[in-house]
Amino acid sequence: MMKFILLFLVAACTFGQKNHERYAVIDRLWHEKATIDQVIKKLGSDYEQKHEGIIYRSSGKSIESGHFFDSSGRLTVQFLFVPREKFKDLKKIISCSWNEKSESKNIGHTIHTIESGKCASENITYEYRPSMLLYEFRWESK
Repeated sequence: MMKFILLFLVAACTFGQKNHERYAVIDRLWHEKATIDQVIKKLGSDYEQKHEGIIYRSSGKSIESGHFFDSSGRLTVQFLFVPREKFKDLKKIISCSWNEKSESKNIGHTIHTIESGKCASENITYEYRPSMLLYEFRWESK
């Protein structure tokens, strides 16, 4: 039983560390204005072509991130969906002065509190997506 608990803790820490590293790589790719080949080299070859870009799916088959390129082949837009428990980790990785707000919105028959933020110096925004129970971070060129 003790071996099982120890194995579970190691697996949980490794999974969290992999996400943390992946988030840092995605942010670095943005700052480097990476090409599609650089994105694939860093994030892996398990992607799908979509329009002028590529998307990666999580193990549950939902979209995890998308990366889109301009006519010169450089990263121009990317997004990443992050679970609530990893939200603060990604904000720390991005390290920016966030302009944040929270507002209530009627969605269907319920009222949701939507948290959002903007990092103007980096052209990065985030918004909570209640239908997905995830935060969407979006990097966009001006």
